[in-house]
Amino acid sequence: MPGIVGFITRNPDSGQGKAQLAAMLDCMLHESFYVHGTYILPEHGCYLGWVSHPDAFVNLNPIVNRAGDKILIFSGEHLDHDSFDSSGHNGQKPGTHLINLYETKGEKFLLDLNGWFAGVLVDLSQQTILLFNDRFGIHRVYYHEDDDSFAFASEAKAILSVRPETRSLDTRGLGEFLTVGTTLQNRTLFSKIFLLPGGSAWTFARASEPSKRRYFNPATCEQQPVIDAESFYDRLRSAMARLLPAYFYPANDVGVSLTGGLDTRMMMAGRPPLDDVAACYTYGGVYRPCFDVQIAAEIAATCGQRHHVIPMGADFFRNFATLANETVWLTDGCLNICGTHEVYFSRLARQLAPIRVTGNYGSEILRSVCTFKYIRPSERLFDDEIILSLDQAKDSFSQISAVHPVSFAAFEQIPWQLYGHLAAAQSQLTVRSPYTDNDLVSLMYQAPPELRRGKEISLRLISEMSPILARIRTDLGYGGNGTRLMSLLRQAHRYVLFKAEWYYNLGMPDWLTRFDHNALARRLETLFIGTHKIDHYRLWFRDQLFRYIDEVLSDGPASTRPYLNRHYYEGLTKAHRERTGNHVNEISKLVTLELIQRSLLSGDYVRRTRVAVDS
Repeated sequence: MPGIVGFITRNPDSGQGKAQLAAMLDCMLHESFYVHGTYILPEHGCYLGWVSHPDAFVNLNPIVNRAGDKILIFSGEHLDHDSFDSSGHNGQKPGTHLINLYETKGEKFLLDLNGWFAGVLVDLSQQTILLFNDRFGIHRVYYHEDDDSFAFASEAKAILSVRPETRSLDTRGLGEFLTVGTTLQNRTLFSKIFLLPGGSAWTFARASEPSKRRYFNPATCEQQPVIDAESFYDRLRSAMARLLPAYFYPANDVGVSLTGGLDTRMMMAGRPPLDDVAACYTYGGVYRPCFDVQIAAEIAATCGQRHHVIPMGADFFRNFATLANETVWLTDGCLNICGTHEVYFSRLARQLAPIRVTGNYGSEILRSVCTFKYIRPSERLFDDEIILSLDQAKDSFSQISAVHPVSFAAFEQIPWQLYGHLAAAQSQLTVRSPYTDNDLVSLMYQAPPELRRGKEISLRLISEMSPILARIRTDLGYGGNGTRLMSLLRQAHRYVLFKAEWYYNLGMPDWLTRFDHNALARRLETLFIGTHKIDHYRLWFRDQLFRYIDEVLSDGPASTRPYLNRHYYEGLTKAHRERTGNHVNEISKLVTLELIQRSLLSGDYVRRTRVAVDS
């Protein structure tokens, strides 16, 4: 995934510094179309690098002011709708705009930035180095510090490559990964590697410890008063109209990832009157055209846009071993193998457009939908130390959950739980979502609580911004025309299909799997599988991916990892071979951990690409 990389050191050996920076940068060069560069100041112990898409918002690194005493390395995007017009950011190059903001406002310029980003700003006049990220922490910065240096990177593997002491699993992070699917409270899976908190502005000055402060605190938003429903709606509609143009610019590079749900519908209803976007597309499954595909095609046609279906082909299963390895490597283990389709689809989407505008995070921000839950795995699989970490994870999850629902979604669920899918997509695409826009998130704190628990406000927005789009029913049957009775029956039917598909896939009870292979069950599958979902990993582990899963689970080193209870691990392997029980959760996490061990912890980090580091 494109990002920043570097370290600040007291070691005067510039030759060693250049070699380390090259090794770190190599780990982030995943695709031949990436562009990259370095900027070093050996006399300041400062070694910086970056990787970006060729079409990135800022592709002018390093950004240097006219006086030559301020140098900015920036990754990500600043989507400034206040100064947006059809020709860009007030006619300035984006990099110039950012460095001018810093010269005008100092560190306070970070409060003006809107988007997912991270960067380093070297101020030679002040003899300081500023490391920063976006207020949510969605653009990740991993770091490791010791007595001699402070290393940071947008990908953990860059640090793992040059700091061998970090190449072991952090026990507490492992417990969190096993129970909630991600690490919490800025921990990572790796020993002594942490995450820069969202909204950080860490300043390094010569011969002193870094000043670790945050330029943004969610409490600023939480202290806003709740307003009445009608006033809130007026502000929400105004905000959507004002912020959306920046997300659709430039139109010829934008692909809109359409679904049958509410959030991409709101984007299309309020889209700016610009030229046609490069593409509208939807990811398709292997069983049938799902509701997302059917409805998205109708939405695109109504908006006068061409719609593309990106199908999951047989090559996905044929190349699954390679794709799974890539998924774990690209995301630093943040996305388990049940997200392997994300890299596959994103590669194909890039052929249509380099920028993906998505409705992701709308349900979390606007409607407080939450899939972030503590689910304890079978203790029999693990040793006593890991069982203790499962208890610690429960306590940590309780702590982070006791916050305002919008804070939970924007500052915890999205940057932690949902990060893996985003990281996989960002390895191929520039991804944007208007639902994490600073102004929109801030406004949601003022919503009456009942509005944040329902879909009425979303349906009303669509209806008033584009009545013609409101006539198209959603994937769950909301909206559209017809009597109330018919609408309720339609919604009930779609909901039954949705739940049936979930229970037959991830939610199937163990006792029911004994009937998984009879002819009647296989015929029943055809009635609902693929109506709502495109990923069906329980079925794929049973069928197309059976051999791959068996080979990984049966591998000698995999069964002897110190965190496992070998006896019960062998029982899990046996259950998979006999196709008994629903073990998709345990299997996906254990196979992912094994791939983490092989590539990120035990890999030799032999350089695959030669990077030249100039002075």
